[in-house]
Amino acid sequence: MTFRTKTLVSVAFCAFAAFADSRDDFQIRDPFVLPHDGVYYLYESKPWYGGDGVFVRTSNDLETWTEKKRVLSIPAGVKCTAVWAPEVHKYKGKYYLFVTITEEDGVREVNPMAEGVDVSRIHPRGTWIFSSHTPDGEFRPVSNGPVTPKDWVCLDGTLVVENGMPYIVFCHEWVQTKIGRMCYAALKEDLSGLASEPVVMFAAADAMPGAGRVTDGPFFYRSEKSGALHMIWSNGVKGKGYCVLCRTSKSGRLSGQWTKDSVFFGRNGGHGMLFKTFDGALKLTLHQPNKTPYERMKLFDVEDGGETLRLDASSMSESVGCGESGLQARR
Repeated sequence: MTFRTKTLVSVAFCAFAAFADSRDDFQIRDPFVLPHDGVYYLYESKPWYGGDGVFVRTSNDLETWTEKKRVLSIPAGVKCTAVWAPEVHKYKGKYYLFVTITEEDGVREVNPMAEGVDVSRIHPRGTWIFSSHTPDGEFRPVSNGPVTPKDWVCLDGTLVVENGMPYIVFCHEWVQTKIGRMCYAALKEDLSGLASEPVVMFAAADAMPGAGRVTDGPFFYRSEKSGALHMIWSNGVKGKGYCVLCRTSKSGRLSGQWTKDSVFFGRNGGHGMLFKTFDGALKLTLHQPNKTPYERMKLFDVEDGGETLRLDASSMSESVGCGESGLQARR
C-alpha cells in the first residue's frame, strides 16, 4: 500500500468515526435490524412525538453505527402527531416499511369499544405501509392511509408470509378496547390493503398469570430446524414490568394452535425482534430500560431448538424457552 493510499484510508476512517456512534450512545425505542448485503440497517423514528419521518443507521459490526439518515418523510397533507415502531421487510424483490402513524383528532372517527375507556386517549392511529427498491429508501406509500381498520386504534403492524401469502399481524390497542388484542389479516398481493377481515388471536390479559392489558411489538421467527412459528411480543407482567413474551405455533401457521406464553425477557425492556447475523447467529434486539430518555439498543444470543426458542443462558438467567411450559428459569 502506498503512502497516498494509506493516507486516504486513514482520512476515510477518521471521517467515518467522526459521524459514528456506539449503540450505547444513542437513545432508541423499538429497534429493528435488517441485514442486507453485508450491512446491518437499523430503523428508528425518534422523536416518537412530533416526528415527521423514519431514519436509518448502518453498521458492519452491530456495535458502531453511522449517523442517521432519513428514509421516509410523512406524505404531504397527512396531519401526523407521532411516528412509532418502523420495521422493514424484503418481499418479492422490494422493501416494505411498516410504521405506526398517529394523526390529529378528527381526521377520522374512532370511538370507544368498551366501557370505562378514557376517551381522551383515543386518537386516529394505524399501521401504514411504504415501499422502496432499496433498504435505505426513499420509501413511498403503497396506499392512501393506514392498512389497518380505519375506525380502530392500531399499532405495531408486522409482516408474516405463510405459504406464499402475505399477512399483517398488528395490535388493536387497549386505549380503545380496554384490554389490548393481537390480530392478523391477509394482505393484498401488493400489500396496499387488507384482503380479509381481521382475526383476533388473543387478548393481552389472557396471556399468562399477572399479564397486563398491553399488546405491543409482535414479531415472528420460523424455525429453520422444524418449521415451527415462534412469536414474540411485549406486555407488562406483574412483578417484572415491561417484558418480552413468547409463544409457539408448532403447526407453523398463524391460526395455531399456540402454546401458552412464557417470559422470554423480563428485565424492564421490550418491543423486540429477531434476526440472523451474517455469520449465522440468531439475535434478539430490544430497547432497555423502558424509560425515557434512557432506552438503548440491546443484543442477546438466541438458540433455535426447533420446537423451542430460548435466550442463551448467559443472556438472561430468568428467561425460559419459547414453546416450553411454566416460568422456570433455565439452568
